Amino acid sequence: MKEKELRIALVCYGGVSLAVYMHGVTKEILKLIRASRVYHHDLARSHRTSATYSDLEHDGRETDTEEIYFELIQAIGETLELRVFVDTIAGASAGGISGVLLARALAHDLPMDPLRKMWLEQADIVALMDEHHLAGRWDKLFMKPLFWGITEKWLAKYAPDMEMRQKLQLFTRSRWFEPPFSGEIMSGMLLDACLAMGEPNPANASLLPTGHRLDLIVSVTDFHGYSQNIPLHDPVSIREREHRHTLKFSYFQQSGGAMLSDFDTAHVPGLVFAARATSCFPGAFPPARIGEIDALLKERNVAWPTRDEFLRSNFKPLIAAGSDPVKASFIDGSVLNNKPFGEAISAIRGRPAYREVDRRMIYIDPDPKGGRAEAGGAAPGFFQAIRGALSDIPRNQPVRDELEALHDFSERVRRYRQIVAATRPHVRTRITELFNGNGEVLPGAEELAKLRNNANAQAAVEAGYAYDAYIQLKVASVLDQITNIIADLSEAVNHPSDKLALSRAVESWAKDTRIFPVQWLAGAGGNAEPSKEDAWVRFLREFDVSFRVRRLRFVIRRLNELYQDIETNDEGSLHSDALDEFKASLYRILDRMQSETASRLRTDEIRRICKSIYDDGVAEPHEIDAFTIHVAPVLDLVGLDRDADAHFAEMAATTLPFGIRAELVQAYVGFPFFDVLTLPLNKWQDLDDVDTVQVDRISPEDARSIREGGAPATLMGRDLGYFAAFFSRRARENDYLWGRLHAAERLVDIVTSSAPVAIKKSGIDLVQLKARLFRSILKTEKQHLDHVPELFADLERELNIRFGEEEAPAGEAVPAAENGETSKTLSRKA
Repeated sequence: MKEKELRIALVCYGGVSLAVYMHGVTKEILKLIRASRVYHHDLARSHRTSATYSDLEHDGRETDTEEIYFELIQAIGETLELRVFVDTIAGASAGGISGVLLARALAHDLPMDPLRKMWLEQADIVALMDEHHLAGRWDKLFMKPLFWGITEKWLAKYAPDMEMRQKLQLFTRSRWFEPPFSGEIMSGMLLDACLAMGEPNPANASLLPTGHRLDLIVSVTDFHGYSQNIPLHDPVSIREREHRHTLKFSYFQQSGGAMLSDFDTAHVPGLVFAARATSCFPGAFPPARIGEIDALLKERNVAWPTRDEFLRSNFKPLIAAGSDPVKASFIDGSVLNNKPFGEAISAIRGRPAYREVDRRMIYIDPDPKGGRAEAGGAAPGFFQAIRGALSDIPRNQPVRDELEALHDFSERVRRYRQIVAATRPHVRTRITELFNGNGEVLPGAEELAKLRNNANAQAAVEAGYAYDAYIQLKVASVLDQITNIIADLSEAVNHPSDKLALSRAVESWAKDTRIFPVQWLAGAGGNAEPSKEDAWVRFLREFDVSFRVRRLRFVIRRLNELYQDIETNDEGSLHSDALDEFKASLYRILDRMQSETASRLRTDEIRRICKSIYDDGVAEPHEIDAFTIHVAPVLDLVGLDRDADAHFAEMAATTLPFGIRAELVQAYVGFPFFDVLTLPLNKWQDLDDVDTVQVDRISPEDARSIREGGAPATLMGRDLGYFAAFFSRRARENDYLWGRLHAAERLVDIVTSSAPVAIKKSGIDLVQLKARLFRSILKTEKQHLDHVPELFADLERELNIRFGEEEAPAGEAVPAAENGETSKTLSRKA
């Protein structure tokens, strides 16, 4: 059966108290991902059509919509095996908190239900304010008549909730000219929330498929910044202060079972700092500092065994600039990077494609219109202009540039696919010639190696002078990789200027050894071919990992395209299973090619050599030569080639139709012909392994099944400068519930758009499926959200109007509204 992956790159950005809404959205995303994981991981394919989610859920978790998402994926699974998972999260400000907590839940299959307490009970100004800052009974009494009298009209408009008014009055009477909220309390809340999620059981549990990496990128702003050298022509360099900063965390489980995680308990303090720093709204919280986390951990008697690793890996530029990250002060990530699309786009490039991929970038935008006045309104006043310039405008700057760049990238991927498809008949003819006219021969391992070498030589001859540009680019890319390896393993290379100097040293070494520029030209008759004795040929044979990786990914891409041909065969299911096995085998080779080469480089001896290259601030060509002489036999790429050839030849003798096996062999052998054409086009990016990226949004504007009107008709936390939910438990409950409802609707839209044919064949009623999701959410949350009874009454009434009456079990009645004031009215008042 055809397989497909729906991969999600999630972008969460600022919204102050609308973070409560984002929590509802991310919680629903987790439920969808878990339903997909249970369907594919816990069930044999033969049992998937009959099992239910409740048959598999035995750990006592709070479940509701997971079962309905399971049924949706099960219905799609009748014709398409669709896997859904998140592998990239980029967060800033309030969205950064949601990103951190969701990433921890995804990495280790942890529940988010314990977080309800933090968002609904503790995300309140009274809970967040230090008791020494709170107004006492007699503090600023003169403010009471001023507040309740002069501002009565304003209060009626922006704070209709009595709790909101009382806490706003308390807030205005509390300590002035200092941050009102406590950083220590906020850090403590985040630490409690992370620890309350627990630890995975079993220890290696995860919602990420084996072999997939989860990346979390959190943007923060270094208040004081750090100096960096920027190379120029005249002067040679200048010094500028850099304030943008990102904190990165990852999870990866190798096929052998080894797990690398930045989301386990040992790394929780680092996650807490990231969440605290990225959401440090200027003026509301004091700047975040490492010392604050240290003091909190000491008070709680909590260990931070990965502290040094966290500082070393996340603050390299600061350390290189002579700054101490422990003494640095960080404020809200939204100040300079509120919408971190660029980080998410960078993270998803080069991800392996295990099967056909539908790549989606989903961003959560609680209030797309931003509550700003339309153009042509009254001129802004003095304070309004200052606030807009410093806060509102940067926070609401559109993401057009990032999304246009993403669109251009997707177009290049699409063109690449077209070029490969158009070139395939020509390459097939050339490969047939290599096979002495019999293109369907299935060679053994030794013959496969000879054919690969012949294909390399033939591609060089046929490409003529175009091959010269290709090989220069190919060698240059490997030289760049060597520069990156040395820079990564050396603690002395951090500044861009340092890396530039190292790159120049590597180029000088390559010139001295006649590796680059490549001294090769096709003869007048176009029949010259590279010699095995050429220095650049030996260099590529010993160091060009990327070419090997591109070749395997290219074969996997071709294998994915062949699924459709198999499904039309009478023995399609049997052949599909064989193709699955072939693909899994290819990925084992690819995983070994990537993981082994990386692990072989991370030895103490190679680290010592890398550190010595730039320890005096100058890299000499003879030091680069010593590095390559030592590393080449350690990598042993020629040995890995032999193993790959043997494994590929063995897999080619499977039960697959002969023509398909021959097609895969031809793709493996003939890759040099394609690479000559496409590498210059790709600019050595892994376009073969990246699919076009489509962008989806989750916001009140897009989820209209229950109620029209967007954020103004649904969310209460958007008022008081987006701080309203911090002043009202009712507002928090309102926004959290709407977050889950809106996410449920949009996730169904996104999943079904990824499998339109399967949805059509399944005959599933998507309208009623959404209604079941909505009612399931209301049933679960009603027992926890006791401050918004009117909202539940109103929603149940609207669901009955839009989707029809729910069939209540015997002896039960569908709840009716308790009074005439609906949640729609409440939301509009707020």
